[in-house]
Amino acid sequence: MLLKDYLKSRIARGFAIASLGPNEARILYDVLIAFGASAGTAVYLTLFLETPAGWWLCLAPFGLVGMNALFGIYSRLKMSAGRVKAAVLSVSVVCICAMATGVTRDFAGAALWGMLAGPALILARLFLALPQSKHKNLAVRSIKQWGPILITGGAGYIGTCLVKLLLDNGHSIRVLDRLMYGREPLGDFLGKRGFELIEGDVTDVSKLTGSMHGASAVVHLAGLVGDPACAVDRDFTRQMNIISTRLVKEVAQSMGIYRFVFASSCSVYGVSDKQAKEGDTPNPVSLYAETKIDSEKELLLSSRDDFFVTILRFATVFGHSRRARFDLVGNLFTAQAMNEGLITVIGPHQWRPFVHVRDLANAVLMVLKADPIVVQNQIFNVGDKRLNFTILQLAEAVKSVVEKGRKRVEISVQEQSDYDRRNYAVSFEKIQRTLGFEAGTLLEEGIQEMVDHLKRGTYNHYQELIYSNVAMTRKTLDDFYDPMQMMRLYAPLKS
Repeated sequence: MLLKDYLKSRIARGFAIASLGPNEARILYDVLIAFGASAGTAVYLTLFLETPAGWWLCLAPFGLVGMNALFGIYSRLKMSAGRVKAAVLSVSVVCICAMATGVTRDFAGAALWGMLAGPALILARLFLALPQSKHKNLAVRSIKQWGPILITGGAGYIGTCLVKLLLDNGHSIRVLDRLMYGREPLGDFLGKRGFELIEGDVTDVSKLTGSMHGASAVVHLAGLVGDPACAVDRDFTRQMNIISTRLVKEVAQSMGIYRFVFASSCSVYGVSDKQAKEGDTPNPVSLYAETKIDSEKELLLSSRDDFFVTILRFATVFGHSRRARFDLVGNLFTAQAMNEGLITVIGPHQWRPFVHVRDLANAVLMVLKADPIVVQNQIFNVGDKRLNFTILQLAEAVKSVVEKGRKRVEISVQEQSDYDRRNYAVSFEKIQRTLGFEAGTLLEEGIQEMVDHLKRGTYNHYQELIYSNVAMTRKTLDDFYDPMQMMRLYAPLKS
């Protein structure tokens, strides 16, 4: 699947030299140098030593690229110092020469090939590293600049938790949000030192460009979230979830912002009969999942070496937030149990991975604090294996917590809906191994917190439109189809 996606992207970009990505340029250079060395060696052996050229000379370029790939020249070492690359390339050349000598006994040809190919390969890396020699790694140094972290969609369910966590950890925050749900979710932060709010849409080029001025990183949370909300209008969904991501990426790169964290979803796995891992082929069964996959490809397939993208595939979120949601299954079950004493379960045997909203915010913080080389172009499932549950198990957990308050709760089970065919559990081994991430709030604790807030009257009735992404999406469609609104969003920047 990845090869197919790459080939489609490669064809779409054309085959001009200027269209080459960084790794493509490296591989092409290495192949050309190796073929040149092979041609030079063949000519010398034929004309001056009157010895036929060995067949291995045709295979040497491919062997060199394979050896370089094995040693990480095109992956984990591509941002390393020039001397490191030079040492590894020397080893690759020596390995090719040794294999040629061992197989064909053509010591003279192997030695000559190595003398022709080695210096050209090594000197190119050293010369390219000269501009960065004063600062060991210019790109890494650049992303550590002081400046606010821009959170698109920072007034949302996850965004408000992330704002608080980053402020508590000493970061300056700038939020770009259209404030579909009003300013109240951000009320605790307004006027605080280190917090800045810009009201606007991510597709408003003027607002987007202004919000990125001087920023040190972008956390892209904005967009339509959830299968039902994305199913309301296909064109609007693609605009908000795919085109907006491309626009945010392009503006970030043009503004010299090197750190980019993108919020994706474990919904991309759709239906899986095993614990899904990051390297598994996605199996989307909804438009929402399709847009997340398309956005991931947009960010990863064309990223530069100095653009540090990290994809976080969030598990099914639950828990209390300043911008509450009751269209999430965990929160909905809790509200149903507290208000009606009846939990309605559809598709009881469907598996889902769950995670508390504060833990998602913590995962973003961990990525921002991590060595950028470690998380560059990486995809992480964000959750905890202890929170893989079926929908019925979730309902039973809610029932157990709510009944501790001596309120009787019933569970009504219905057949699985054809609308929602998702059924998957997820492996979170990679993020635990790489970043040490584990959920800080487990299911029962998060449910109890929601119960406490419901008892205190923190929320209005859970069925109000403000708590539903579907209802609020329908309200915003008028703006999307308003020609005057579109003219304002895409008007040229004022000089």
